[in-house]
Amino acid sequence: MAAVPPENMLARVLAHDHDADPTSTRVLDAALEQFAEFGLRRTSMEDVARGAGVARITVYRRFASKNALVEAVLLREVRRFLEVFTAAVDGLPGVADRVAEGFVVTLRHARGHGLFQRLMATEPDALLPFLTVDSGPFLAAARTFLAGVLRGADGVAPDVAEDADVTAETLIRVMLSFVLAPDGCVPLGDDDRARRYARRHLAPMITRRPPEEP
Repeated sequence: MAAVPPENMLARVLAHDHDADPTSTRVLDAALEQFAEFGLRRTSMEDVARGAGVARITVYRRFASKNALVEAVLLREVRRFLEVFTAAVDGLPGVADRVAEGFVVTLRHARGHGLFQRLMATEPDALLPFLTVDSGPFLAAARTFLAGVLRGADGVAPDVAEDADVTAETLIRVMLSFVLAPDGCVPLGDDDRARRYARRHLAPMITRRPPEEP
């Protein structure tokens, strides 16, 4: 994937380009359902058109190729996650609480996302490049988003605010490693214990203070 300025990629992630068109929304909904049930390779544009209740040409008028449709579905799912993330951390009293809740929300969202789990189980080669070797544009968008959250949060150490991009990228890489390889000694399946882990081991990266005992 060609290099994309992070602000441009974030704008694409946050865009609601298809929301004003009910037919496009139906196509995206049908594509998400088909991809989650049958995978990317086994889903055709004809399958999506049938699921959306429209003609195949209608799908192609809005999405020029299957790759364009897959990208639109993935971008919309990333936007939905960012909306869930923002809603979960907004209004929390301290940065440690925000980090802890953001960590738990990320894990919970990944565990409960049908398309993500389907691709990880049956087509990891279709998904993993976007999260590893070809992750640059998406990582840049996530970094830009989280850095903005960090700069605006109370309790962030001044040097962290000045270097928010580096801190944000570090947090994202840590969280991504847990999403891709959840098995280990960290109790990810228990929300309360996962929060305690995040407060103790992740929040100090932002506050620059020793972790508080829960």
